[in-house]
Amino acid sequence: MKDDGFTPSGQLKESVQEKIKQVNLRAILGVEGVHSEESQLAINIGRIFSVVVVLALMVVLVQLLLGLAHEKEGDFYVTVGVWAVFAAELSVNLILVKNKKRYLLHNWLNVTIVVFAFPWLNYGSEWTTILRTLRFMLLIRVVADIFWDVVLILRRNNFWMVLLAETLLIIVSGAIFAALENRDFSTGIWYSLVTITTVGYGDVVPYTEKGRIFGTILIVFGVIFFSLITANIAAFLVGAEQRRTEKEILDYVKITKLRLEEQSEVHERRMNHILTQLTEKLDSIESEIDEKQHAQRLSKRVSDFEDKLKNDSKHFQHRLDEIEKHINRRANELE
Repeated sequence: MKDDGFTPSGQLKESVQEKIKQVNLRAILGVEGVHSEESQLAINIGRIFSVVVVLALMVVLVQLLLGLAHEKEGDFYVTVGVWAVFAAELSVNLILVKNKKRYLLHNWLNVTIVVFAFPWLNYGSEWTTILRTLRFMLLIRVVADIFWDVVLILRRNNFWMVLLAETLLIIVSGAIFAALENRDFSTGIWYSLVTITTVGYGDVVPYTEKGRIFGTILIVFGVIFFSLITANIAAFLVGAEQRRTEKEILDYVKITKLRLEEQSEVHERRMNHILTQLTEKLDSIESEIDEKQHAQRLSKRVSDFEDKLKNDSKHFQHRLDEIEKHINRRANELE
C-alpha cells in the first residue's frame, strides 16, 4: 500500500513549479513595475512606460559602447534624458497606483536609480559606471514576462530533449568532421552548426570523400532535427494566439457571470423589497380585518344587549301593569 503522504514525482514537480511561480522575483529584485491588482489605467500606463524604459536602456547600451570607443560627445545630455525617463516612470506610476507603499517597495531599484543616479551628482567615474550598469537590471522585468513562455516551449512535446539532442548532434558531428577532415574542433563545430541550420556560408567545406559522405548524412539528419525545433516554435506561436483567444473568452465569461450575479442580486433585492411591501400590506389588511371583526362583535353585543334590554323593559312593564291591576282590584274590594 502507498503511504497517503507520498507525493508522485510529477505532482512534486508541479508543486515546486507552482511555488516558484508564486515567488514574485521581480518584486524581490525591485523591478516589478505596476502590480496586477492596480487599476487598468495604471497597468496600461505602466506597460507604455515599460516599453519606453526598454528603449532608454538600449540608448544606455549604445552610450556604453560609445564610451568604450572613447566617443563621449553628448554623453551628459543622453544621461539626463535617460534619467528623465526613469524619473517620469516613477513619478507617473506613483501618482496612478493606489497602493503607493507597495509600488515603492516592489520597485526599490528604480527608486535607487532615480535618487542616486541624479545626473548632476558626481560620485566619480567608477560609481557612475556602476549606477549606469544597474539600470540594465530593469531588463529583468521584460525577461520575467517571457521566462514562463520559454519554460512552456521547452515543456511542450519534450522540446528540451529535442534541443539537447540537437546540441549533442552539433558537438558529435563537429568532432567527427574535424577528425575526417583533419581540422580543429572549433572549425568542425562551426561546420556542423552552419550545415544543420541550413545556413551554408560555404567558408568551411569537406574536401575528402569521407567528409562529403558524412556531410550528406549530416544534412539529412540536421534538417530533420532543425525542422522539429522550428515546428515546436511555430506550434507555440499558434498556441499562444489560441491561449490569448481562450483567455479573452474566459474573461468575457467571467465578466458575464459577474454581471449576471449583479443582476441576480438586484432582482433579489427588488423581490425582497416587493415581498416586504406585500407583507406590510397584508399585515395592515389583517389588522383592519381584525378591527372590523372586533367592531362587528361589539356591535352584535350592543344589539344583543339592546334586545335584551327591550325584553326586560317589556317584562318589567308587564309586571307593573299586573301590579297596578292588582292594586286597583284590592282598592275596589275595600270600597
